[in-house]
Amino acid sequence: MMTLRTRRRAAVPTVVGLLMLLVFVYWPVLGGYLLAGRDLFRIFFPDSAFLLESLRAGEMPLWNPYLRLGQPFAATLYSQVYYPPRWAAVLLTGPIVSMTVMQLGHVVLAAVGVFLLCRRLRASWSAAVVAGTTFGLSALMTRLGTQQNVVDAAAWSGFIVGAALDLQRRPGRGPLAWLAVYGALSLFAGSPETTLWQGLVAVLAAGGAPWRGPEARVRSVALVTAGFALAALLAAVALLPTAEFARHSLRAQESWRWPLVWSMSWPQVLSAMWPLADWPRDRYWGEDQWFILSVFLGTLPCALAALGALRGPRRARPFMMAALVLVALSLGRHFAPAAWVLLHVPPFSLFRYPVKYFVGAAFCVSVLSAFGVDALGRLARRLRPSRLRAAVALVGMVGAMAALGPVARNLSMRASAEAGAPWVPLCLGLAALVVLWPRGGFARPRQVRQGVAMLAVLEVAASHALLGRPGYAPLESLLRPFSLRVFLPQPYLGRISVDIQGPEDPSRDGTGNTVERSLEQLIPNRFVEARLPALEGSGAPEPLYSEVFHDAGQRTVFDLVGVTHYLRNGPPPYDDLDLLHMADDGTTLSRSRTALPRAFLVQRARVVTDAEALAAVMEDSQPFRHTAFLASGAPLDLPSCTGSVEWTLQGAQHQELKVEACDESYLVVSDSHYPGWTATVDGQDAPIHRADLALRAVRLPRGAHTVRFDYRPLSFRLGLTLSLLSGLGLAAVMRWRPRAQ
Repeated sequence: MMTLRTRRRAAVPTVVGLLMLLVFVYWPVLGGYLLAGRDLFRIFFPDSAFLLESLRAGEMPLWNPYLRLGQPFAATLYSQVYYPPRWAAVLLTGPIVSMTVMQLGHVVLAAVGVFLLCRRLRASWSAAVVAGTTFGLSALMTRLGTQQNVVDAAAWSGFIVGAALDLQRRPGRGPLAWLAVYGALSLFAGSPETTLWQGLVAVLAAGGAPWRGPEARVRSVALVTAGFALAALLAAVALLPTAEFARHSLRAQESWRWPLVWSMSWPQVLSAMWPLADWPRDRYWGEDQWFILSVFLGTLPCALAALGALRGPRRARPFMMAALVLVALSLGRHFAPAAWVLLHVPPFSLFRYPVKYFVGAAFCVSVLSAFGVDALGRLARRLRPSRLRAAVALVGMVGAMAALGPVARNLSMRASAEAGAPWVPLCLGLAALVVLWPRGGFARPRQVRQGVAMLAVLEVAASHALLGRPGYAPLESLLRPFSLRVFLPQPYLGRISVDIQGPEDPSRDGTGNTVERSLEQLIPNRFVEARLPALEGSGAPEPLYSEVFHDAGQRTVFDLVGVTHYLRNGPPPYDDLDLLHMADDGTTLSRSRTALPRAFLVQRARVVTDAEALAAVMEDSQPFRHTAFLASGAPLDLPSCTGSVEWTLQGAQHQELKVEACDESYLVVSDSHYPGWTATVDGQDAPIHRADLALRAVRLPRGAHTVRFDYRPLSFRLGLTLSLLSGLGLAAVMRWRPRAQ
């Protein structure tokens, strides 16, 4: 048992070592470079910019008016609207720098959480260091930084499982409250799949205690489940709008094809311990996943995890079971039982990208590696070391390094597996030398633990040199403003269309500077940072009609929704457009003269099916210019006449128009029709009808009117009420103390 003084003496080199490893892994940040790969610049930079804009305006960012004709913002969990660390980072460092700050902070949080969990599981100090380093600073977590919401949610894993174990050992209000708070933070971080596997691991860890009877185990599982239920209530302000958005998205369709996309392939599972075993990978949407660019955890940590699962204490078994289950789920379509679960069993069937469950497997492997370090220490107490055995191990290591590459080639493994083959026997051989090299004295097990821990940490560091680092870009290039704004009218009342046919993964584009040029080309969704409303967009969940409407690429749709300008990485898409500017890289900005205004009047309306509305929208004669094709409401058939529409307020969640209707008409607004929007005409409530498949329409009598639209979703108000009541109730229970008798 370590004394307080011993702990303090051990903590200093541990903290210093962690900081040194952090600097080594993220050293480009010291040179003025920031993380900017893939989804960071396409989704998280724009989301952070809009979040900052809303916070400075003192407005809750419920609706994003710039994306896909407008769509819910807070209802996309990865926007992290309710996540306190995101607020602090964005407010203090801005939307661009904040993402790198968030990554650095959360990998440290992940490492510390796993370290504390392992100490709670009675692992030695050295063993806990290995576990924390493997989870927080491995190549997997570093390369996952482009998916910031997954990293942020996973960082709470150690704290969540630790709170579940506390709740198992001493049931009470305190442990239950901490479990609920940590679970809510994970949900607010915006990766519900991560919270799902965290709950699975927590339940297995609490219910798998070997020293407790069946009734106590059931009680522990019930308490942990109650803790997660309370976490869901605390996060209801985010979860209820998210559920509503999912119900009105492509995800609710039976034809949704994404649940098994980006499943882990078997070579990728092997690459967790065998570097480069999964390269070259299949095409971007092929048999391999591209969500995580490297899943390498380390040969030695994986070997230690196997040892910990086989020779560790019984309290390691729940983590072994969880690791096996999560690896199976991550295989998705490559493992039939997992594919069935992911397709048919809620809540797994609600999510996409099975590879996300491998992050949970990595967490369990990290914890098991701590048990493996201690098991190796116990083995060293019984194993008789000698220089001869060490020499034999050295010769075996060299021989295996020479032989394993040709073996990999003859086994028809992937081409790069041969290059990574020597790494495996090198790491295992060095660990064997640490165990077998003779040292005298009673402290030999401790020396073995420390030596193996040092090797494991060094392997994690070396893996970054071997596998490379995530995408970085210079700070000044990311802060460069959108220079083509001078060619757009001010104020800009139209809508822009951007090029969505770029590379599938822009960070891998051969030009090499796609990230730096992304704002200039308004690669979705960077037009949000320029505050330009667009028809297109990127990110899940996709609106219900996005495939046939927003992403159709049809001129009729562009004209209907008021697209006045086109930005393309190439020539203008239509011959009749006016070319305003051509950049050196071929990017063109052009203007259309055929677009409708973003709000207009029609005197004819028909109630039709969605298929008929889509056909009318796609018709070359553009009948929507004089007829509204409604999903509800009353038909109208009057002669066309000229009215006027003027915008007096065009905010994110509040809009107001002055309308002069020459006859009874429908006012069509080319913004998304979505639950939660309300309309008033001259202060009186008016129904909103879905027009032209995806737009909003309000019926008006003849004359002058003031029409106002407000976004006040019931899902947000109900979720906020549940979150506040749950939070207040939890605080009251925590503060309540029974009176002394």
